[in-house]
Amino acid sequence: MKTLIGFGQKEAYKRVEQLGDRLAEIKSQMDLEAFRPIVGDVYDNRSERGGRPNIDGVVMVKLLVLQQWYGLSDLKLERQAVDRLSFMNFLGFPEDIPDFTTVWHFGERLAKTGKD
Repeated sequence: MKTLIGFGQKEAYKRVEQLGDRLAEIKSQMDLEAFRPIVGDVYDNRSERGGRPNIDGVVMVKLLVLQQWYGLSDLKLERQAVDRLSFMNFLGFPEDIPDFTTVWHFGERLAKTGKD
């Protein structure tokens, strides 16, 4: 979290934290880092050609968890992840929150590789 915006988001989240954040409680009880080796090879654009950097696999898994828990479409998930401080905190305040098509493609890749 190196940007001024990131700092502002964390400061604003302090109020949410004071009021109680169930996602933060759940986050502390889950080890989603365990999914990193499982989803690490889902991306197939690691070539000499380069390209846009991948979104962290654990952030993507967290997005899919939020989507399931809250019954959100890909588009609504993007909206909520950008808008809700509790979602941002659950995701670890990432520099970039992926758009809905990135989430959809990630889910498709998981299904295609049998990792869903």
